Amino acid sequence: MFSIFSYVFKIRTRRTRHFPSVPGFTLIEVMLVLTLIVILSSVTMPSLRGFAGSTRLKSSASAIRDMLHFARDVAITEGSAYLVVFDLDQNRYWLASSETFVASDLASSLVANTSNTINQSEMQRSESSQPVISRTSMILGIPRQPNHNIILSQMVTNRNSRSMNVDDGIDYIYFSPTGSSEDIILYIQDQVGRVVSIEVEAASARVRIQDVAAEENGAYGMHRAGNNRTY
Repeated sequence: MFSIFSYVFKIRTRRTRHFPSVPGFTLIEVMLVLTLIVILSSVTMPSLRGFAGSTRLKSSASAIRDMLHFARDVAITEGSAYLVVFDLDQNRYWLASSETFVASDLASSLVANTSNTINQSEMQRSESSQPVISRTSMILGIPRQPNHNIILSQMVTNRNSRSMNVDDGIDYIYFSPTGSSEDIILYIQDQVGRVVSIEVEAASARVRIQDVAAEENGAYGMHRAGNNRTY
């Protein structure tokens, strides 16, 4: 790289000595600069793409964690259980209320909660001159998706002393009015196989985000699941 700059400088010096009144650059100088730009771009672009993918993965994990925290807080303040439902096939998740949640038909909470929220809002407006807005009015039953090329890969549930790996269909994380939850791990991954786990503790409902080492990914078949689903 230093030799290229030295060569360009010598050409410029020689040309200035013999043709002091001629401005601009020679074709050789332009080609050398363009070649240098191409080389530097080819070196830095892969690392920039990797950084962007890692940022999207962590941002998606943080958004899911915020939704889980919100579900816990609302369950405590309203004295009613709430759930965060995950549709692994459609790569989306949403907040659901236990009042309209049906365990045998998890997808129904997506539509039921939305219409239920609208009906409640209309009733509140008719009974009072001032509209009453709930904390969940703009969130309940409304699906969200992770960032581009980020996949809801798998859930590891532990209910009734039974541990299950779920990599398709719909499942949920439950939050009780007492502030407790259930032991569940959600795995999300990007298009190059980086995996992050979102772990919920049953007793405290505390949510923890961790990077998953590459050698651990194959234990749950997450590479396979991710390669079959792109968004």
